[in-house]
Amino acid sequence: MTPGDSGIPDDNSYRLSRSPGHLLRRAQQFSSETFADAGLGDGITFRQSVVLAAVAEAEGSSQSDLVRATGVDRSTLADMIARMERRGLVQRRAADGDARAKAVWLTKQGRSALDDALPAMRAADAALLEALPKNRRKSFLDILSLLAGASEEDEAQSDEGGSKNEKKSKDKKKKKKKKKKDKA
Repeated sequence: MTPGDSGIPDDNSYRLSRSPGHLLRRAQQFSSETFADAGLGDGITFRQSVVLAAVAEAEGSSQSDLVRATGVDRSTLADMIARMERRGLVQRRAADGDARAKAVWLTKQGRSALDDALPAMRAADAALLEALPKNRRKSFLDILSLLAGASEEDEAQSDEGGSKNEKKSKDKKKKKKKKKKDKA
């Protein structure tokens, strides 16, 4: 796809109003503000509600699984889980088959906090979709799913030893070394 095909000017100018990254961040900001405006009294943040929802969808998931499910980076998620555990929202235990890994479960208090947060989560989702024409909502969700999937692929590749670009660079270096070795 050329820049002109994407709606981004191909004259080397840069406009925030046409920047996909910036527009996604603004849409996420809108969603977070809608969530906050719902006025949850127990202090659960939007990101915490996402983590609670991910744990509820797959009780006993490892923290690595939760990183992939939520998109929250590893160290931030570990800090969030530790704070949520201190608040009595989640419980961590050694994972089955790997005593080094920690599996996460919701507590009764965590389930209650998630139940309290669900109306705000639904309101944030509805506000995003209602901002779109009805005939574009499914496409919007499909595109977001594609982008999230691309992010998950990058995360998985990173866990395996690097991003796509890092792997390409390593492959090029290996080929150069092999050529030098073959010539010698």
